[in-house]
Amino acid sequence: MNHTTPRTLSPLSLWLLPVLGLTFSSCVVTPPVPAGPPGPKHVVVDKTQQELVAYEGERVALRTHVSTGREGHRTPSGSFAASDKEVMHYSRLYDDAPMPFSVQVHGNYFIHGFSEVPAYPASHGCIRMPMDGENAAKKFYEWVEIGTPIKVTGDWNGPPAKPAAGPVAANVPAQDREKR
Repeated sequence: MNHTTPRTLSPLSLWLLPVLGLTFSSCVVTPPVPAGPPGPKHVVVDKTQQELVAYEGERVALRTHVSTGREGHRTPSGSFAASDKEVMHYSRLYDDAPMPFSVQVHGNYFIHGFSEVPAYPASHGCIRMPMDGENAAKKFYEWVEIGTPIKVTGDWNGPPAKPAAGPVAANVPAQDREKR
């Protein structure tokens, strides 16, 4: 059967059409309309879920867990736009810390790749993305364009993150740790 031409209907079917509130044209099978081009790109970062979702219109282009700013260094909420991109950016605030696949969100706040991305806020305010596995940070960097809207929403309601014992804490005698 050709989908653009109607099937032959029996006299009984023709009689039932008006009874059912249908017209002959409503019974014609037409091929599906091909999907149009994806809509405009936009990004939503949900601090409550620690998740980033990149959209093209309504279609999800990328979804990944992230780690936003910890207590005292919260990632700001609001509507922003990607304003700069660098394959490797070095922090001006934190000892030239490397920030691969950086996308500037607002001021000194970036979305960037990081080696450890826990499921809770752990950064100095940036939005960390994983580089392991499928390297979501690189995919996002390649996908996002300057001017892409980025909306940061929500608030972390989970337990506070445990501070990591770094080299400073490990080298300080136990009796002196509380004095810091």
